[in-house]
Amino acid sequence: MAPKTPKKARRKKGVAWNKGLKIGKKDALTPDQVKRIRSVLAKRNGLGLRDLALFSTGIDTMLRGQDLLELLVRDVQDRNGSIRSTIKVSQKRGGPTVQCALSKVSGKALERWIANSGKRPGDYLFPGRGRTSKRPMTPRQFNRLVKLWIVDAGFDPGDYGVDSLRRTKALHILKGTGDLQLVRKLLGHANVEGVSRFLGLETNSDPLEVCRAFDI
Repeated sequence: MAPKTPKKARRKKGVAWNKGLKIGKKDALTPDQVKRIRSVLAKRNGLGLRDLALFSTGIDTMLRGQDLLELLVRDVQDRNGSIRSTIKVSQKRGGPTVQCALSKVSGKALERWIANSGKRPGDYLFPGRGRTSKRPMTPRQFNRLVKLWIVDAGFDPGDYGVDSLRRTKALHILKGTGDLQLVRKLLGHANVEGVSRFLGLETNSDPLEVCRAFDI
């Protein structure tokens, strides 16, 4: 009788990265929450300068995480050392080039971070591990950092994430202007539908019922 062939050990199925996590669209931050997080980060030295510059730049530019993390010093700083008030960024996903305005708050934060870290024009603006790292921060590191900022400011990390930074100013501008096409250009989306989905503006209402409700 031939010996039995031993059964192959079953591979353990990998655990989903989002198991036990609250996923889905993350809320935008309110102006008061933005001020609160800035005040928390402003009290820190060292990498706290990087974090404040990263947070403020993320809010202002509304860039995707990958595009934000791959900014170089020369993308935001002129040869004379001054911080530009506007920058142009080519999106990694092949979308249109976007123009971004930097506020005075972000300008000061960037100026302090660049001077303190001794970064050169060709260096990545936001390094990963330590100020001397030659590599940009990874999206995973960025997401973890945003969660820490949220917790330190006293908010629920389950409600906010990296996309919260991108949505915050976009929704603030939309609320003030009502101009979705303008917001589309600022976010670098190809169409209005994409912007609506990203900002969570979809409606389940019946178009005909809405039309009847607005008879004139």
